Amino acid sequence: MQGSIDLNTLVTETGAESGLIFSIDGILIESVNLEYDGNVAAMIGMILKMCLEMSEDINIGGLKQIMIKNDGGIVVANKDQDDNCVALLSKDVSKMGLLLRRMETIHNN
Repeated sequence: MQGSIDLNTLVTETGAESGLIFSIDGILIESVNLEYDGNVAAMIGMILKMCLEMSEDINIGGLKQIMIKNDGGIVVANKDQDDNCVALLSKDVSKMGLLLRRMETIHNN
């Protein structure tokens, strides 16, 4: 996943404020416009791991994507079969559909 993604272009195309590429273990590979990017990568990586384990425990298939929606924005994160991850963060919740659609495209390529 990470080699084929231009993170700057992805952030620009979706209108997200920031984005990052990281391993599911929380190791930051690249970030755009994100303060404390290493901490954010570690936290989202942990959330993805927990969701992956839950998916396996309740036998609903593999984890592909999580979405975190809160009062101040949205985070969409994808994981590929090799446990590489990409996440976009936006303060504009109205961009949720675009973020989800674009991230699904990334996961399928």
